[in-house]
Amino acid sequence: MRAERKALTKEERSSETRRVIGRIIESTGYKEAGVIVSYMALGSELDLTELNEKVLADGKKLVLPVVRGKDLIFREVKGLAEEYFSLGSFGIREPREDLPLWDPEKECSNTLWLLPGVAFDRGCRRLGQGGGYYDRTLERLRAFRRAGDTIAGVAFSCQIADRIPTEEWDRALDLVISPGEIYINQHI
Repeated sequence: MRAERKALTKEERSSETRRVIGRIIESTGYKEAGVIVSYMALGSELDLTELNEKVLADGKKLVLPVVRGKDLIFREVKGLAEEYFSLGSFGIREPREDLPLWDPEKECSNTLWLLPGVAFDRGCRRLGQGGGYYDRTLERLRAFRRAGDTIAGVAFSCQIADRIPTEEWDRALDLVISPGEIYINQHI
C-alpha cells in the first residue's frame, strides 16, 4: 500500500486530498470540534496542510504531534509558517519546543483526531508505520475520552482494504475518511 500511495500521480493526489478535506470539513466531528489534532505529512501521506489552514481560519485550536522518545506529545500552533516548526524525528516538521503543550486529558472542547496511516480497512482498523506512537496514544486516551471526541483515519482510496492484519495492541478508530466514502466503526 505504501508503493500504491507513492505511485499516485500529482493530479490523483490533489483530487483525492481535496475530496478528503471536503468530507472532513462537512463532518459533524469537525463542525462540533473546538480542537483539531492533525499532523504534518511525511513522504507520500495525505497532506492536510489546506485543512490545517482552514482550522486556524475557523478559529479552532490546531494541535500537532511531536515525537518524544516512544510517545507523542502535542503542541498547539497558531500558524503554519516555518517559524513555528523545527525538523523533528523521522524528518517530520514538528511544532517548536517553545509552543504551548496541549494535554488531551485537560481539554474541555470536543476534539477531532485525524490520524495518518499506511492502510485502513472498512472496520476502521489502522496499520501505522510500525512505531506504535498512535497506538500508545489511543490506549492512553481510552482512560478519559469524552463523548464528543472523534478519532478518524484519513486515507487515499488505495489505502483502503477489506481487512488488514492487526495485533492485540492495535486500536480501531471511530471512522476512516477516504475520498469515496466515510467508513464508520459499527463496534463503538
